Amino acid sequence: MHTAPYRIIGETEASDISEGNPDVKAAYAHNFDLSWEHYLRPLGLVSAALFYKRIDDPLFVASHDETVVVEGVTYTRNVTRAENGSGGSLRGAELTWQQTFDKLPGLLNGFGIYANYTYAKSNADLPFGIGSTELPGTSRTNYNVALTFEKYGLNARLAYNYRSKFIQEFHIPDPDSGVNLGDLDVYWGDRASLDFTASYNINRNWRVFAEVNNINDTRQVRFQGTRNRVLEMESFGRSWLAGVSYKF
Repeated sequence: MHTAPYRIIGETEASDISEGNPDVKAAYAHNFDLSWEHYLRPLGLVSAALFYKRIDDPLFVASHDETVVVEGVTYTRNVTRAENGSGGSLRGAELTWQQTFDKLPGLLNGFGIYANYTYAKSNADLPFGIGSTELPGTSRTNYNVALTFEKYGLNARLAYNYRSKFIQEFHIPDPDSGVNLGDLDVYWGDRASLDFTASYNINRNWRVFAEVNNINDTRQVRFQGTRNRVLEMESFGRSWLAGVSYKF
């Protein structure tokens, strides 16, 4: 899609433009990972990992203002297209703990926990040598915590997931506009969600299941530069699913 030679123009001369870039290169990465794992009896795991990734020709969604004169009238419109930076890197750490509590009495020994935390710091050179920023789509912090239960044919999971903000696209300011680099970059704000899934095996063939996603009904905001310049607010709502399955 990035390399297709297309150009989409709105209905008016001042409408935003989206176009492909046939000259854009595919990003290429070199990875280095170091991990440690310790297995817990009878079923559990503790792990830690460090990672580093060097990226050549990272891809960016870039936008800039274009001025055109039509029949003596000057219009300024925003043009968005893919561009390559010269290089970038991603480094961070990941911690994981997974454990079942089979030593607890009664129903409690069906419970378990899963927790994961990832910290990632990225840096990439912007196209045209104008500066640097974080890699698009890369959150600084991600974590997941889930409480599980598995016993007597019942399998249930309550999970909390969090992702911090990340940059979606950067804007190349006009040198004469007085706008600083980064002031008009577009970000997606942080988001957390709480989800629940459960299933029960009636017998070897029949199973009932249910899911509830986004229990806390969170919203996600897309903004430009700072959080108070909102471009879009997405409301996902809660989703419910229930059913019966048969296994041959």
